[in-house]
Amino acid sequence: MMKRHSFYALIAAAMLGGCYEYPPPPVSTLGETYSQRQRDEADEMFKDITSLSLADAQRIALHNNPTYIAAHHAVAAAHMRYLQTFAGYMPKITANFSFSGSDSWNTKVGTNSNDFGSPVRHPRTDSLNTNVGVQATLLLFDGLNREFGVMAASHSEKYYQRLDENACRTMMLAVAQAYNSVLLQIENRRIAEEDRNFQKISLRDTQYKFDAGAVPLSSVLNFAILMNNAEVNVVRAEYNYESAVYALALLMGYPDGTFPKEVKFSGHIKTDFIELPAIDIYLDTALANRPDLKGYREQLEIAKYQLYQQYASFSPTVSGFFNWGFGTNASYSNAYDNRSRSDNTSISYGIQADWTIFSGLARYNKMREYQANLAIADYQAAAQWFQVVNDVRTAYASYVQSTRATKLLQQVRDLSAKQRDLVDDEYRAGNTELTRLNEAQRDFVDAEANLATSYIGIQNARAQLDAAVGVNNASYYEKQPEKIDAKLAPGMESLPPEQIPDSKETVPAVPQTGSALPADISAKEKPAAPEKVKQETAPAPAPKTEPQKVQPVAIPASATEQR
Repeated sequence: MMKRHSFYALIAAAMLGGCYEYPPPPVSTLGETYSQRQRDEADEMFKDITSLSLADAQRIALHNNPTYIAAHHAVAAAHMRYLQTFAGYMPKITANFSFSGSDSWNTKVGTNSNDFGSPVRHPRTDSLNTNVGVQATLLLFDGLNREFGVMAASHSEKYYQRLDENACRTMMLAVAQAYNSVLLQIENRRIAEEDRNFQKISLRDTQYKFDAGAVPLSSVLNFAILMNNAEVNVVRAEYNYESAVYALALLMGYPDGTFPKEVKFSGHIKTDFIELPAIDIYLDTALANRPDLKGYREQLEIAKYQLYQQYASFSPTVSGFFNWGFGTNASYSNAYDNRSRSDNTSISYGIQADWTIFSGLARYNKMREYQANLAIADYQAAAQWFQVVNDVRTAYASYVQSTRATKLLQQVRDLSAKQRDLVDDEYRAGNTELTRLNEAQRDFVDAEANLATSYIGIQNARAQLDAAVGVNNASYYEKQPEKIDAKLAPGMESLPPEQIPDSKETVPAVPQTGSALPADISAKEKPAAPEKVKQETAPAPAPKTEPQKVQPVAIPASATEQR
């Protein structure tokens, strides 16, 4: 089961060795202060950048986001664990060396009467021992436990590769949403500033009328209040802009935490309306490419091989061994003036088999535990399958409904601008009330804000659809063009157009008509028609004339937007 390239990788790793090296994170993250932190290349990220597009932001995040980089190193660690499993096929060789010495003597004091009181000579023995040995063992058979371990580690490495790809997928979605949030707050600030300017001009003109005695003081106070409210909206938009910039800088791994003032955002909230292929194409593509779903399936494979390893525990284990030893012994005894030395060489070899017959049902219950783990992994993969389908359908519906709503909101914005200008002219001429002008201006501001939010909703839905399909990988974002071809299907730009079948956009689901209450309750709540109405004669039918077709109204944007 050991692949040839894996074997070569193992030999190369054994020959080359070396330590695992990696580029360290920004040096400023190692300090305990912000204002006096050390600076390195990461702080020079925007040295030559004055205009930042979404494609630029995503490319920079690929190289600097610490969470994504950590996922890369997790893949390397999993690969090292995979290489470790091949050690089970290699012999285990150990060497030992020992050196020992001993001294012994008689400590009893006495005299020898036969030697006329001369002292007794104390017997003493000294010895030195050395031993050198080499042992080698080789596992011959273990019920395929090694093979299953290799396969489990192989799928574990693939699992971390899927996690790495999924980290890219989710990070690209987060960067796109943060970038779009910046664009939205820029637009909201513009809308608030224009509203403030309109109220400021109206306040000035009304002040002139009040000074001439043409309008009451309440009219002046009205526009002063509205101007201050518009100023509050400007402040709120500035705060939301700062928060969005901070979130984007975090995702891009910029130590400063915000962007230099000279950096401008080149993106636009307006986008082209693209008709999507059928949703079945997106579902098929997502189920075949989503890295998180692949990761759950790799976990299922890991659980299978881990269960097979438990089956292997019921098998005997056979191993071969070889031992070589060399020992020396030197001793000296002063009692007899005796010296001795001996050398000993030993060799032993053979085959040993071990088989656990009974262990208190521990192996059996552990096997059942891993069977349950397999069931968990199986259902987790199934749950993620449902989640992928839900993500695709939600993103698809969001894109379709956002484009439909935006087309209507464009008309609402144009009509509101025309209405505001007409009511403003009428108010200045004294032909309408102040409250009517307030309503018209509020409707116009709301229409512009809703249109901006809807435009950003389309771009977020496109990024959401991209993440839901999961077909665009890190290589695509590295080479992503600044302007995406409008003919490419959103979310599947990295696929050749010929791989995407021609199909019409799937019609989104619409709410059902009728009451949601039970039939008996809705009938009770429905008021009965008066008796006199029931006795009325039916009106005469209208003449059968062909109904007149209603042409869509297209009103150009007001020429007085910039007041």
